[in-house]
Amino acid sequence: MVIASQQTERAQIARIAYVVLAWFVLVLSGSVLGIFAHYPLVFYLAVGGPVIVYVAAYLLSTAFRRFVRAFVGDPWGITAIQVYRVLGVAMAIQALRGALPAVFGLPAGVGDFFIGLTALLAALAWSSGGRQGKVVFVLWNALGLLDLIIALGTGALALLTQSGPATMAPMRLYPLSLVPAFGVPLAFILHMTGLTQYWHLSRKRSS
Repeated sequence: MVIASQQTERAQIARIAYVVLAWFVLVLSGSVLGIFAHYPLVFYLAVGGPVIVYVAAYLLSTAFRRFVRAFVGDPWGITAIQVYRVLGVAMAIQALRGALPAVFGLPAGVGDFFIGLTALLAALAWSSGGRQGKVVFVLWNALGLLDLIIALGTGALALLTQSGPATMAPMRLYPLSLVPAFGVPLAFILHMTGLTQYWHLSRKRSS
């Protein structure tokens, strides 16, 4: 029975890995081929579309909710994987070089770097099983979501008020476009899934 459960879990992880890989290849193609640069609407759909689909599926599909709550059965993995967010520091570097508006690049880059740097600590806090560890886990996820919201908000502000040589245009070019078109929606989904699993497991243990 345990072996069958482990095999089912590995199969689920493999399927999700293939979906994420296919998603990344599509985004990479759009970035490298200049599709995001020439067709802004496609770029904005790439940024917001996956999150909208995820939220809609979660709200409307009982089967999808059950799948999200049960996936791997523990938020540890999807928390630890967010170490990739350290790559977001590239936006802060570009802002310091004058290639991106500072109002966007600095908070977005520094915030991403901090979340990525502390991802393993948040995962370990969850694994501790203690009350303080759970508080740290929830706080880290809240800060991670806040970082993404701030990045999107300051990005929109910079886009609407841009003037001078530093514009948001590089964010639709390879390789920076991979951050908002893949990294940002993936992070949103990981945070929401982690918190969903946390609340579900907490309710199960308290019932």
